[in-house]
Amino acid sequence: MGPYRLKDFGGRFLTGEPVHTEGKIWPGIGAYVEWFIPEQSRPVSVLFVHGGGGQGSEFLRTPDGRPGWAHSFLSAGYPVFILDRPGHGRCAWNERILGPALPLPDYGFLYPRFVEPARHDLWAEAAKHDRWPKDPQAGDRFMASQGPMATTLAASQHHVEAIADQLFELTGPTIIVSHSAGGPCGWALAAKGGDKVAGILAIEPLGYPGMVHPLGTFENGLCAAPYAGTADPFERPVAIVSAEASWMRDANARAAAFIRDRGNIFEYIRLEEHGLGGNGHMLMSEINSAAIADLLVGWIEQNLCGQASLPNNEAVQG
Repeated sequence: MGPYRLKDFGGRFLTGEPVHTEGKIWPGIGAYVEWFIPEQSRPVSVLFVHGGGGQGSEFLRTPDGRPGWAHSFLSAGYPVFILDRPGHGRCAWNERILGPALPLPDYGFLYPRFVEPARHDLWAEAAKHDRWPKDPQAGDRFMASQGPMATTLAASQHHVEAIADQLFELTGPTIIVSHSAGGPCGWALAAKGGDKVAGILAIEPLGYPGMVHPLGTFENGLCAAPYAGTADPFERPVAIVSAEASWMRDANARAAAFIRDRGNIFEYIRLEEHGLGGNGHMLMSEINSAAIADLLVGWIEQNLCGQASLPNNEAVQG
């Protein structure tokens, strides 16, 4: 990761039409986007889409204070856009607009799956997990970042589809880097964005065709609901990235088989095959996160036909 200089940075709320209900007017479905534009920028940006009850800050800094993935992509010359999905991060959850939310998760639910898989041994690969930061407060900081999430996968999908047009007006041509439950949102965004989406890196994405999940069944390929957009999400270069010690291994393999059968540019990246073993689900937070980011940048350089690596002094404008 080398030094870089910024031409611009900032953020904006994406806002839907106000909603009239209960005799009052409320903001419609909204999201927040933060951007960082390097001085010598490439002609395609990177859009980070967080998962579950998380938020975009996961890509800015690790729980133990190291530079996050955003810095690696900025160092490589990519304009970076970081999304707080509707009701997450800087966007308050309003049940009148977004519908009900799940109860906030506690330590007992998230620690065995994200922070201490080897200690709790809930799945076969969990014993291999050894990449969580040693900082004793890293787990507490992770927990502090976790907020509400929709009660159905279909609702989460509809929420991001509602702000997609405004989002792509900001990002311009972009590469979606999604994570976990942000994976289905990423496919749905690509269906809305069409040619504006140059590629997709799905990091430990949730779901495979027919998967029955507590929040809904995957009845539309890798999504729970029909797309609001008309483009095929898989007609551009796509990669799925899986960690060695994650519970997502089987689901990711099934999703990879689904995409591969469509005959497009695709790679299923198993990190341990690239010398990056012992990782759990939060790849952007673990101690080898910078090396993983370098691998992702390298995949983009190799698979986007040189388009992403051309210098361009006119950055994407916020």
